[in-house]
Amino acid sequence: MSRMLLPAALASAALLAQPILATQAQAHAVAGARVFINTLTLDDPGVADEAALPTFSWQPNVNGGAQQNQYVVNVEIDKRITENLAVGLNYGYTMTTTKGSKTQAGFQNLIGQIKYQAYVNPEHEFMVSLGVAQSFGGTGNVAAGADTYGTTSPTLYWGKGLGDLPIGYLRPLAITGTMGYGIANNGLKTTTVVDPDSGNSVVNYNNGNNNVFFGGLALQYSIPYLTSQVKDFGLPNWMNRLVPVVEFTWQSATTRPSNMQTSYQLAPGIAYSGDSYQLAAELLVPLNAAAGTSIGFIAQIHLYFDDIFPNTLGKPLVNW
Repeated sequence: MSRMLLPAALASAALLAQPILATQAQAHAVAGARVFINTLTLDDPGVADEAALPTFSWQPNVNGGAQQNQYVVNVEIDKRITENLAVGLNYGYTMTTTKGSKTQAGFQNLIGQIKYQAYVNPEHEFMVSLGVAQSFGGTGNVAAGADTYGTTSPTLYWGKGLGDLPIGYLRPLAITGTMGYGIANNGLKTTTVVDPDSGNSVVNYNNGNNNVFFGGLALQYSIPYLTSQVKDFGLPNWMNRLVPVVEFTWQSATTRPSNMQTSYQLAPGIAYSGDSYQLAAELLVPLNAAAGTSIGFIAQIHLYFDDIFPNTLGKPLVNW
């Protein structure tokens, strides 16, 4: 889903903050005057009644000297059970085209998630949520890249707006992050055999997975916050709804043997916040060979059910 600085940031913010009651929680990721946008390559720290319908990505690559293009369409739906507790489902379809080879297409594994918004401090624009995601192995098409086995991923989500700091026009900045650990439901193992022709040892991997440490950071500058909380420059209405954002994500295997390398990716882009939806688009920039060889693209339409259906889908199932 943050590196060594994350625990320190959380600890210092906790010293300053005071918790609020669960009944004060709001839909979307809201902490005081701050609204954290829905980011595309990592999850935001809030719980809400919402849906990504859809998220589309395109990632070109060179694989074994052949040009390859991967297209992914994802659908995600999240529903609050209580004000602070939500469940979600994510399902995606992947199509991979490789020059000179047959196109591979099929569904990825279904992912379920439960997420709890544990702490919100409006004054300091700070929030923390805890969650667990489960990838259900065998629910996707292995030929299209889905894993045979699943993964359980406990994850920490957090967000901090800088509006409480005396930094002038930098007050619209906010940082969100995730940090998680993917626990393979079936660990990767190896068998070593000797090639009878060369006499060299050859390592074969089974179909299990590595345990994985993953995380991400997103830096966002909210024009709506600038206009409402810092200074109104009289910008056109459409500009007052824009939020430029840069996301950074990584993942690394933590168990051995391993057949994967640590990958790093940057995703600069922009989001447009409507009254009941968000439109966002970003570039996918690999920062090392493990993340890819070419720049891709991701875009999303995000709907907020609490604004569209406030009396039905947009409210918690249980009001405590």
